[in-house]
Parts: sequence; C-alpha cells; structure tokens
Amino acid sequence: MFNKFPSRDEVLAVVTLIMVIGSLSLAILDEKSRPQFLDLTKFAVGTYVGMLIPRSRANENNINNR
Repeated sequence: MFNKFPSRDEVLAVVTLIMVIGSLSLAILDEKSRPQFLDLTKFAVGTYVGMLIPRSRANENNINNR
C-alpha cells in the first residue's frame, strides 16, 4: 500500500511548515511574547533554506582532507 517513504526534504518541509504556522498562531494569541515567536519563525525558515542549499564539491574536499 505505502511502499515509498517520504524523503528527507519532504519531512523537513512538513516540520518547518508546522513550526511556522504554530509560531505565528502563538504570536497572534500572545502579544507579550510576539517577538520571541517571530524570532523562532525566522530561525525555522532560515534553517529550512540553509538545508536546501547544496554543498559545493570544493567544500567537501576541504573537509575530507583535514
């Protein structure tokens, strides 16, 4: 029935989406903690974008040679 497992990118996208929606919802409800929730949202989106950027081959060679 379900032979295909979700890829790492799909799981990361779903977790990031849940985190962003949850943080923004809490920011709307709790005005005192709004800056912290917005910082958490920025961190989640930044982490997601950073995970999507592929590593260059030169970077991998430098890391392996150490």
